[in-house]
Amino acid sequence: MVYYEEYVPINGIQQYFLHCPAPGAATVLLYLHGGPGFSASYRAYLLNPPQSTATLVFYDQRGSGKTLLKNRSAKPTFPLLLEDLRCTIAYLKAKYSTKNILLLGHSWGSVLGSEYVLGYPKTVSAYIGMGQVVNMKKGRDAAQEELQRRIQSRKQSTTASKRRSSLWLQYRYGFYPPLLNSIKSVWKSPVFSCRDLPALLRAPFVNKPLNRFLWEYDAVQKPVYTIPVYYILGKNDWQVPSILASRFFETIRAPRKKLFWIPDAGHSTDVDNPKAFWDAIAEICVQISS
Repeated sequence: MVYYEEYVPINGIQQYFLHCPAPGAATVLLYLHGGPGFSASYRAYLLNPPQSTATLVFYDQRGSGKTLLKNRSAKPTFPLLLEDLRCTIAYLKAKYSTKNILLLGHSWGSVLGSEYVLGYPKTVSAYIGMGQVVNMKKGRDAAQEELQRRIQSRKQSTTASKRRSSLWLQYRYGFYPPLLNSIKSVWKSPVFSCRDLPALLRAPFVNKPLNRFLWEYDAVQKPVYTIPVYYILGKNDWQVPSILASRFFETIRAPRKKLFWIPDAGHSTDVDNPKAFWDAIAEICVQISS
């Protein structure tokens, strides 16, 4: 992976950026990570971005990753994150001399991204939701129903299974990737070192208010967009059930929209199947430039 890192003053803080340039590409794909508080830049190398489709840019949100390391007292709030994002987009437009900004929100980032494009639609070319959050409480119920279906399909005692935590069972039944694999993928990252551990451990506490915001969020209240909207959903995503996002997508009104189903992929849709992910991004780039 060809990349470079930098810190940039954004909205009063030093914000960390990871750039994967695509020389000659007219589009910048800005990636909003999940969590809240977990930097996606650590696993950017797993995407193996092509050198022709779009310049891929990650940034660590306020209260996350390397941005948290530089700004330990800068506590995140949702209004601040929206303003950080607005300033970030303005910076990238000037840096790359382009108006073509694709905003991709993953998981928690899909809440931030959705709300941003509703408020500032003219600043980006299109919105992409991946692991799209619709309603966390309804998603939890849907995941629990699927978990019980899988337990019963294996002819195991539902009563006995309740002695274990739901999270443990979700790991066991494939809702989450093996925890050790996830740790290894971060540890092997070319942009991760032991110096990043304090921020990784501190982020969940710093982002507690955003977690409350996440659990109260309901996308169904706002299904009208004035820019193109695309969803990239993993067929096997039960962490943030893609079945809910696909149903919500049917109700969305937008000038152009398309849903891409990614096979052999769960919540980490892009990392699980990078080729299918980049095929979808390439198609979106063609559409927004036509």
